[in-house]
Amino acid sequence: MAANIPKEKAIEIARNGTDEEVNKQLRQYTDVDRRVVSRKETIGYILFTSFRSFNINGHKDIFAETILKISLNLQSVYNAFAGIWDIVDDIIIGGIVEKTRTRWGKFIPYMAMSGIPLAIMAVLYWTLPYIMGQANCDNLNYMPKFFIWAALELINEVVENFRNVAVGGYMSTVTPYPTDRRRLISVSSYASIIFSRLPDLVIEFAMDFITNGLVKTAKSSEQALKKAFVILGPSTMVISAIIITWYCSIAKERVHQKIETPKIRESLRIVFTNKPLLAKMIADAFGSFGTGVSTNDYYRYVLYMTTFETIAGIPSVFFQPFGFAKYNALASRFSTKSLYMVSQVFAKTFYIPLWFYGRFLKTKSGKYFFQSRVAMLPVTAVWECIYATFWGVKSISGDEIGNECNDYIEWKYGQRNEATLAVASTFITKIPARLNGIIQPQFKRWIGYDQTAYAQAKPQTFRAQKWLFAFATIITSFTVLGSMIPMFWYNIDKETRDRMYRELNERRIRIAEKINSSENGEDENEQNA
Repeated sequence: MAANIPKEKAIEIARNGTDEEVNKQLRQYTDVDRRVVSRKETIGYILFTSFRSFNINGHKDIFAETILKISLNLQSVYNAFAGIWDIVDDIIIGGIVEKTRTRWGKFIPYMAMSGIPLAIMAVLYWTLPYIMGQANCDNLNYMPKFFIWAALELINEVVENFRNVAVGGYMSTVTPYPTDRRRLISVSSYASIIFSRLPDLVIEFAMDFITNGLVKTAKSSEQALKKAFVILGPSTMVISAIIITWYCSIAKERVHQKIETPKIRESLRIVFTNKPLLAKMIADAFGSFGTGVSTNDYYRYVLYMTTFETIAGIPSVFFQPFGFAKYNALASRFSTKSLYMVSQVFAKTFYIPLWFYGRFLKTKSGKYFFQSRVAMLPVTAVWECIYATFWGVKSISGDEIGNECNDYIEWKYGQRNEATLAVASTFITKIPARLNGIIQPQFKRWIGYDQTAYAQAKPQTFRAQKWLFAFATIITSFTVLGSMIPMFWYNIDKETRDRMYRELNERRIRIAEKINSSENGEDENEQNA
């Protein structure tokens, strides 16, 4: 508490004073946890978070395989090249963002530039089937089609990488107060569940209706699917671009950077010699190993019902708010590491009994349960309720782990390296993820997966079905459980975390005053000149 300010006065300034008043008057009052993000900014960030993912990009794999018909071998070739490029461009992007200093901030310019460019890229990408023509799409190895598709994927990835690095760093600078930041993450994450899922729901229902013959059309199911992708792909990205551009016009960065720009080599040394960050990166790397097959692949290619998860998840709506609403209360009692590990484990371990249930029990008709929508619906609904209960804690703690690592570096070394940290955090995970991208098409060939079957509404072979189910459930579960082992070396417990933020608050006040003094000095020099 400030030595020469009454407690009541200090609290009044903390709640209602300007940033300048707080910086000048509350240097020693480091336990104050203020709410500095305005209501307008909060609503804007909710919309930004929701509409940043307002697209159908999660269905690019089915689009490339069944509509554009890029051969599985060419997909492996592209993923090998893209994996190398992804690592190279991450390093370059991290260095550019790390050295950025503008009047709008360090990250906001890169967030803003991702809106309109990505919308333009989306229009070109999703209209490729019409640009190429049906005959060229039917030719799996038509090279001009492959090169144009690959070029669009690479350019899109570069722009998205700029945005992802910027968004990851921005969240740790939007407010210096952990409770305020957790509140913002909580409300925006919960709201984004509703908004960002809308395009997915529309395209998933469209795919189910078309492939199950519920939509009567003179055209083939493949042509109907193509039209659905071409309409939804560009339109959703245009809406997303409008929201992103608007929010960036009102966004603010409140955690000041050092006046001097950091040296990239020094930033990398600092990032890669920090125990908590290394523990999280290794955990992420372990969690990234797999085949790239998700439950959505199982629902789509085995049950022929992409919306199965949505329908089974209806009861989970009543459980979803719990984790978001209770996170700040839980964070006041437990470390971020504990919340992260527990939520990860509980969210995935139910896959193990789910696999045994589906793989070894049979219906009266002789089909295994995992092949039956009716048999899988109740157990999937139970899993969705368990997952939804922990989803809020899992989502927020995952973001907060990254923010804690950023703040830990500032606490230990007196500088912030958000961009370098974002690149380093994803760098180690992208290697196994890219290996997955190379292996996945070959894995599908090995199990006998037919890439033309879905558009023609034909079932996969039993061999393909059982492996898709296994890799989407039990193997994923063991991968996630194994990835939690390195987190035991994450050394920011609750006591360390609380002490870190008390000391950071005082240090940030001094940095803000130094920057304000520098700016005032420049203004005076300009006036004198």
